[in-house]
Amino acid sequence: MKSYSLKEHFELRNTRSLRPRRGLGRYFMHAGQAGFNDGSGAIWPVRLADGCDSNTLQQGCVYSFTIGGIVGEHTPVSKYRDNEIFLQVDDLQLQSGKDGAAWEMHGIPSPTDVPAQVSAVTNPSGTFFFLSETSRRLDILLQRNLGIERARAFFRSSGYLELDPPQLVLSGGVERYLNTFKTQYIDHRGKQWQLELPTSPEFSLKKIIAEGVQRIFALTHAFRNQGELSRHHDPEFMMLEWYRIGGTLEDLIRETEKLIADIASGLLGTASLPRRPWPVFSVRELFNSILDIDLEKMSDVQIFRDSASHRCTSVVPTDSWDDVFCKLFMEFVEPILAQKEACFVAYYPQQMGALAAKNTKLNGVVDRFEAYIGGVEICNGYRELIDYEDFLKRVSLVEIERNDISRDPLFEAAMRSGLYPCVGNALGLDRLIAVLRGERDLQSILPWPFASRFPNSTIALE
Repeated sequence: MKSYSLKEHFELRNTRSLRPRRGLGRYFMHAGQAGFNDGSGAIWPVRLADGCDSNTLQQGCVYSFTIGGIVGEHTPVSKYRDNEIFLQVDDLQLQSGKDGAAWEMHGIPSPTDVPAQVSAVTNPSGTFFFLSETSRRLDILLQRNLGIERARAFFRSSGYLELDPPQLVLSGGVERYLNTFKTQYIDHRGKQWQLELPTSPEFSLKKIIAEGVQRIFALTHAFRNQGELSRHHDPEFMMLEWYRIGGTLEDLIRETEKLIADIASGLLGTASLPRRPWPVFSVRELFNSILDIDLEKMSDVQIFRDSASHRCTSVVPTDSWDDVFCKLFMEFVEPILAQKEACFVAYYPQQMGALAAKNTKLNGVVDRFEAYIGGVEICNGYRELIDYEDFLKRVSLVEIERNDISRDPLFEAAMRSGLYPCVGNALGLDRLIAVLRGERDLQSILPWPFASRFPNSTIALE
């Protein structure tokens, strides 16, 4: 008969029935529920069998016990919260107190081995059970939930209306470098309607802004196809996006800064944020100081390529203006930004404007910014484009390079009828939480990372 560790019980308890076995672990309580830890993994939640008085059990003490079959296997199912199934635990016997030596013989963590930070995250009373890979994952998921809750509370307290945008849309976006997932709806007549998953909820939310709603936000999933799988990218992730009528780019920058600081204050991580206000660097300023390139004189793509090729060996004659800009930015500017704890990069060239409005004072510049924490881009904010004719020109330029762009006639009708002057920001919330916590990658905090849905090593990472 196979002998399962407590960690294996924890991982398997929702997928298969397990035979009763004897275990040894440190007793703890978390979120009002009992659990045990044997040093290789936590098993939680458990239900103590009749006759086991939880009032006499002491947190931190080591007990031997029997893990029965999953509750509900031979008895009525006992459920907890979202259909979580308890394991039955009985025949408890004290093996060692908090200061005993049982953990030394059986690999159970000693109280002195527990970092104070870990204890504070999991249980303010200072118990010492969350040191396993399994329990660390639970802690990460709880922290992710906390980050989502703090973001929601921030906007609700600021008078924003939360909306739930649709996930099946006519156009997933018209960005030059973002690719969509495509599908079809088949009606009762058998007619097919082409649909996409949104790369962002931008079009849906702007339709509501066009109706005159002053402040809106959404916490929703966004989807990006074709290679969006790397350390800081996943094809499906949590997007926090918000819009408000009125306001300036500077107002949006300071609101974003306050939001990030508020989320960070509730998470225990390793990222260090500077005192506010964070520095704001213009794109032209960065290219001048780092590359000695005056972007104002680089509107012609050939001149830009020639100037860049002397500094960047990856630039080739077939590169577009956007390609040259992105290569220079990634190879030379981002390493400098990585030396900053946190900052903003603002006022991008019009060629990189997407749907940002033109700056009214600087020629060839749009009102767009990105926030960087430790060199990682976190969000993309605009003073939004409301000029319908300008919008059509920009989409037409994208369509020249790509033949797979889908249009949303209802959004374009809203633009044509008149979108209110507004500002908006799209923030990758999963990425932000991962960076603030100092996690190795975005996938570390996702309950179901994209690559985990496939057999090991079958999905190519960037």
